[in-house]
Amino acid sequence: MHEFSAACSIVDAAVQAAETHNVKKVTAVNVEVGEFTFLIPEQLEFNFEIASKETILEGVKLNIKKVRGRIRCQQCAHEGEAQMGDEVPSQIAMFAPMKCPRCQSSSTVIIGGKDFVITNIEAEVTAP
Repeated sequence: MHEFSAACSIVDAAVQAAETHNVKKVTAVNVEVGEFTFLIPEQLEFNFEIASKETILEGVKLNIKKVRGRIRCQQCAHEGEAQMGDEVPSQIAMFAPMKCPRCQSSSTVIIGGKDFVITNIEAEVTAP
């Protein structure tokens, strides 16, 4: 259900933008999905199809760009992409503390990859 809520948010925002800008036809909606949103791209696409029915977005392509998570080490101040250790099973990797690749400390905080953003909407606009 997480993906359905996100898909509805995309549809609401894109329809509102289309109405505001005299859009005749939307051709694509482009979004960035952070690794730590836990949104599954295939499920988001499927739910977007359902949520966009009978709107100006029906049949429009949803382009999803995955954004890697970023962490900051509270021990050595290193910032970089989140990396899961090989010793952590993939089923729980996202919930395990992430080690700093520089000093191996588990004292890290997430600083990126929690966002879910519509980057742009491709459309044909009618002249005013």
